[in-house]
Amino acid sequence: MAYSTFTTPLISRNSCVWKNHQTISNGIQFKSNDIITNVEQNVTTNKLSWGDLFPQILASVVAFLLATQPGINMVYSNIFLNHYEFTDVSELSWLTSILVFCTPIGAITIGVIMDRIGRKNAFLLTSGTLLISWSIASVARPENMRLIYACRFFAGIGGDFLTGMTSMVVVYVSEIAHASHRQVLLSLNSVFFSVGVLFATTVGSLFQWQTVNVIFFIFTAVTTVLLVIFLPESPVWLAKFRSARTYDARTSLRRIYPKNDQVFMEELDHLYRDSTTTADSPEVHQPQHCIGCEQATKRRRLKRCFWWRTPQPRTVTRPVRVLAIVFLLQQLSGCYPVIFYAVPVMRSVAGTTALGGPYSDMEAMVALGAVRLLTSVVACALSLHVGRRPLLIASSLAMACSAALVALTYSPTAAPLWPLIGVAVFACSGSAGVLVFPWTLVGELLPVSVRASAGASLVAYAYTLMFVVLKAFPYAVADDDGGSVATTFAAFAAGSLAMAAYVHARLPETMGKRFDEIEAHFADDKHAATATRNAHCKTSYLMTPP
Repeated sequence: MAYSTFTTPLISRNSCVWKNHQTISNGIQFKSNDIITNVEQNVTTNKLSWGDLFPQILASVVAFLLATQPGINMVYSNIFLNHYEFTDVSELSWLTSILVFCTPIGAITIGVIMDRIGRKNAFLLTSGTLLISWSIASVARPENMRLIYACRFFAGIGGDFLTGMTSMVVVYVSEIAHASHRQVLLSLNSVFFSVGVLFATTVGSLFQWQTVNVIFFIFTAVTTVLLVIFLPESPVWLAKFRSARTYDARTSLRRIYPKNDQVFMEELDHLYRDSTTTADSPEVHQPQHCIGCEQATKRRRLKRCFWWRTPQPRTVTRPVRVLAIVFLLQQLSGCYPVIFYAVPVMRSVAGTTALGGPYSDMEAMVALGAVRLLTSVVACALSLHVGRRPLLIASSLAMACSAALVALTYSPTAAPLWPLIGVAVFACSGSAGVLVFPWTLVGELLPVSVRASAGASLVAYAYTLMFVVLKAFPYAVADDDGGSVATTFAAFAAGSLAMAAYVHARLPETMGKRFDEIEAHFADDKHAATATRNAHCKTSYLMTPP
């Protein structure tokens, strides 16, 4: 039996003690500066069982309950419009756009907050802001527009803390999900967004406006309780930003993998091998050539909250540039105005002030929401097999075709059948990709060191674009001769087609890839070699499962 002396953290519940420990190798080979374990060498070839996946599925589902809030907020103006008519176009546009007008205010700040207080605490902060919003709405009267605007303001601030409503949840899920199932778990984003739309339209069609607000308040309160009970803190955040809390990181990871020791040890090894904070403690013995790595890490950590002030590697600038263009094309595709102004759009396309009968507008939206939910579930299932990139391209092409159908067939004097079909297909195809996938890509393409801060900046940028589009849309389709509607949807068709072309040319596939593999795609040969050298400078930790 071969013996080898190495340095390992012996963890207890009360303290972290570093000791030199003599261990029998038992199939584990240790090298001087690069510890290689049999767990690290072996790739998990067996499929994870349902029991292995259940904890991370449960945590993802509870986290994505927050993703229903954007769906609720986006159709809320339609619920209000269904009960109370607006005669002022400006007042209607402000009711809708004030939500996204407030969002960029704190979107950049939330990146710092997520890194400072953790992912779970940021969720709770978000829930508190949303509870304030629905509390105001529950006591407001429809004639008191100041309180209504205040409700939408706090809902927008809640959007800040969700960094684009869902992106903060996406960051969390991407950090707790296993690489082999991260794609399908992140695809739940679109499913829960569609659930939020369907839930809001159904409640809005069955109850009076004040009752609807109370129901939304109760739903948000229940979601907050579930977040407290079932969500573990992100082990990636603990390892990256709280290196002294090694036991907490292991405990959090054990909650995600409570039964499968092999997968637990493999993920634990990847967690500390990929983290840049494993070498922060001065007590840890570091090889001489790692001192430069440690100093660079400390400098990066001091400046990570203001990542844009310093030159960034291509692994940061390239995905930021790709996501910025994707967000721009997403807004130009028109997927959001059709949701925010669903009732006015359907009335305009139908050529009447209402589709007929009391609550018929909301009933049509409920049916459309059900179809959207079915589309999202199908897209979620397909993402596990075909990947996110093909689905995003297919969604963009379907939106382009359906928007072109509306532009070519719409006329104030013609039958509204084909334009209505085009609007319905446009809304459903958007939910299969364009509407939600750009937000989920924030949690996959950006490196962990800037994922929260750079992601929040991108979200602030995207919501600024959204505000401009939503504010301009009522004026763009306000022309009575009908030409403005056709022109607007023709522009949406062009934006959707450009989205498909750009995704095909520039966006990489992320299905089944680890974060280091995605970073390697955006890095050139020089940066890839640097990343490989830094990986060898980091110590791989083998610890007994708690």
